[in-house]
Amino acid sequence: MKSTFKLSLAAVLVSSAMAANAGIAIVDNEDGNFSVGGNVELNFNYQDRESNENGDAEFNQDGRVLIEFAGEKYATSGHYVGVKAQPLFESTGNVALDDAYFEFGKKDSWAIKAGRFEAYDMFPVGLDVFLEYSGDTSNELYTGDSAYVYQMKEARGRGSDGQLMYNQSFGNLYLEIGTMIGDRSDLFSDTYHGTAVDHDNAKDSFLVRPVVAYNMGDFTVAASVETNLISDAIVDVNGKDISDRTGYGLTGNWNHGSWNVNANFAYLDAVDETNASVGLNALYNNFGLGYVYGANEYDSTWAQGDVKVNTGYASYEFQNVLEVEDFSILLGTYYTTVENKTNNVSAFSEDDDFGARVRLYYEF
Repeated sequence: MKSTFKLSLAAVLVSSAMAANAGIAIVDNEDGNFSVGGNVELNFNYQDRESNENGDAEFNQDGRVLIEFAGEKYATSGHYVGVKAQPLFESTGNVALDDAYFEFGKKDSWAIKAGRFEAYDMFPVGLDVFLEYSGDTSNELYTGDSAYVYQMKEARGRGSDGQLMYNQSFGNLYLEIGTMIGDRSDLFSDTYHGTAVDHDNAKDSFLVRPVVAYNMGDFTVAASVETNLISDAIVDVNGKDISDRTGYGLTGNWNHGSWNVNANFAYLDAVDETNASVGLNALYNNFGLGYVYGANEYDSTWAQGDVKVNTGYASYEFQNVLEVEDFSILLGTYYTTVENKTNNVSAFSEDDDFGARVRLYYEF
């Protein structure tokens, strides 16, 4: 009966807050908080990609609505428990999920987080309204015949199975140990170096990603490593272990006044290839400019030599459009090229791709 009364009271408070604040609900007191928020993102895209088979320019629209439910419960000792869920309603009609996790710990000290989330960003790209590469990023997929722009994200999070992370702050020093568990064969498409990937016999992986960061006034530096501890977790049809991958990353940020600058470096030691990426981007007021360089070196019977990717991008944000707070219109564009210097002339097609985007964004 007591629990039912508490839930009913919370529901009344949430409903009242939503009615009063146009879609934002907050219950906040010394015992804890509960909030409902989110954002809307709608993109109008133009792309001219040489990889397009018919050679035509592409026009399309995509986007999503994110709804966030978040709550925390506090103890007088400073400890807490928290939960967050962010369902995504895509303009395609699909329903997906961004973050969904449970955490507990002590405020401004330590925390343990489990579920679905993203760990520390070791390759921040700034205001990336529209950013794609002649190849694939390491967020989701390694494609056999495409260049790979490694960004220290293979073990960062939002995998299909699960994550567990511990983090703690010691003044200006921040430590984080993140793990991902389960099937990670979805990192690879159909082939690796010309040989089919054996997705049917994949084992569960165990990825570890420690991060250490230090803040010095306007400067923050961070270093990290990520690796898979399970042998033969993913193999090709010949039995070769292609899950033996170890990445290293270093990133620095300078944030002063209207300036925010990131410098990134990432290096991956993989089977029969290495991947190195360098990124530099800056945000001044509402204008963003960035550059990413990727260099892949192959040493196998399938390909030997280098593949290089150069990508530049720019963006601008118009804030509080029509004098509506938190309503923005963003403009973004990118241009990317790939240069194949391997002995495999049929792979890594030298495509020059261009894209431009108008984004409507509202946060509530």
